[in-house]
Amino acid sequence: MTKKSSREPRIDLNTATEEELTAIEGVDGERARLIIEHRSERGPFRSWEDLHQVPGIDGVMLGKLQRSGSLGGATEASGKGAGAGGAAEAEPGSATKRRSSGGGEIGDAAALEQIMGLILLDRAAAEAYRVAIGVCKTPEIKKQLEGFRADHERHERELLDALGASPPDQPDERGQCIRRYTELSAREERTALVAMRGNEELTNDAYASALASDLPDEVRRMVEANWQDERRHIRWINEEIRTRGWELPEVPSTLAEAA
Repeated sequence: MTKKSSREPRIDLNTATEEELTAIEGVDGERARLIIEHRSERGPFRSWEDLHQVPGIDGVMLGKLQRSGSLGGATEASGKGAGAGGAAEAEPGSATKRRSSGGGEIGDAAALEQIMGLILLDRAAAEAYRVAIGVCKTPEIKKQLEGFRADHERHERELLDALGASPPDQPDERGQCIRRYTELSAREERTALVAMRGNEELTNDAYASALASDLPDEVRRMVEANWQDERRHIRWINEEIRTRGWELPEVPSTLAEAA
């Protein structure tokens, strides 16, 4: 079946049939049935954030749904109903829009959630690099990993500044999983690089997914620049592992599920 192009009308996820849903890239029959089943049981999706409640809808899949789909005005309807002199009550699952330092507004709850997710992920990656650097002995490898750690710390600072937000107090569940995985896996240089390869795959996927969201130009440019750093990190790690002949074991399923 031919996939929808970006110029074709968006598919309303709140009314689409199974056949219409499977026209979206990455949506097979099982995912389509789960989407229909979820909205039948719980009502229409009121924000993109609600899609995360459907089994099998991760950040990457959500980005594809946002590119080809719509929520049929449900998100707009959730903001109506304020009386004269009163404010409308926030719908469950909604998030307050936050202005960037350049005056742009994060377009929807899913976009804001993804940017905050990037901040937490960059923080977790920086901590994971600290662990990996601690077991490395080769000067050039340590120097390269220290540079990558500094990139992640810079990304976190810049995104926080763009949102005008305060640093989170604690890592989220995904960040804790990344840290534990690196501590358990990184015993010497080979396993350290393999662990960081898995971590960088997560950050690369997360940045690519965020670029599918409704972002103000200033934040989008920042996310695109950060993504270029992430791609550079994983290219170097892959090449280093290849040239040294180090085997790549599979990433544990617990880490993949945390993404």
